[in-house]
Amino acid sequence: MANEITQSSLNGFLSYDYWLMRDAIVEAAYDVFSMKQHVIGKSLAGIPSNAARFTKYPKLTASALTDGTDLTANTAFTPTQNTLTVGEAGLKLTLTDLADSGGIVGMMEYGRNAGLAVAEKITGDLVALGAGFSTSEGTTNVDLTEQVLLDTTAVLRAANIRGPYARVLHPDSYYKELIGDIGTTFSALGNTGGMVRSESNDLPGSGDSGLVGNLFGHETFISSQVGEDGSSDKENFMYAKNQALGYVERWPIRVEIERDASLRGDEIVVTAAYAVGEVDDAAGVRIISDGA
Repeated sequence: MANEITQSSLNGFLSYDYWLMRDAIVEAAYDVFSMKQHVIGKSLAGIPSNAARFTKYPKLTASALTDGTDLTANTAFTPTQNTLTVGEAGLKLTLTDLADSGGIVGMMEYGRNAGLAVAEKITGDLVALGAGFSTSEGTTNVDLTEQVLLDTTAVLRAANIRGPYARVLHPDSYYKELIGDIGTTFSALGNTGGMVRSESNDLPGSGDSGLVGNLFGHETFISSQVGEDGSSDKENFMYAKNQALGYVERWPIRVEIERDASLRGDEIVVTAAYAVGEVDDAAGVRIISDGA
């Protein structure tokens, strides 16, 4: 007999291992905090280009008119743009046959961890953009307080930046500083007179998505990938959703499995092709805190 269809010959999309791995990676990608839902997203799938432009419109000003007087002067309308060019990120794992057959976990677990690594890389690149906002609130070597959050919101409102807004805080800034200050300015713990234990449920810990809830009406996330400045302060930030930051994708997290017969193993390659960048500097504010 010849030309039998065997398990080892079912490569690519026909491979059962591929689909197990793909499902595991998709699950992993959704298990970590992702800012992609809050940025201006573009896809280059099917487009013969590896770059995308993000337009920022100018702020126009209207003035009073006089009846019977002709409008002779045009108002300048000159939008600017940021161009983001995609690059690749990923990793490769090599699983030998002996390791696969003698291990207590299957290929899905290796794929899940690889997917987590790439998802966290994307998240980290997005979070790192927060350190680039020109405007900042908070004081170096000083703990994060409720008042600082209110001041940050005031900055965006005063700049006529439309909401909704979101915040990203380092776990130390949230758990070690902010929660201890709750109730000193304006919060549920300071006003309703209910039991502190029940009211403190308004300040939950984070789930796998990083969401800790709404503080002063704005979604607040925590991420350990929030960086530090030269003074070891945490560079938390607040930004206007779908205005401040951009994300362009050539392809999402994907997996390819290649058989290396001479090695007696399988190469698991997980990659993504994307770019991130700031679109509107005025639509974001850094939030400096001690974070210690």
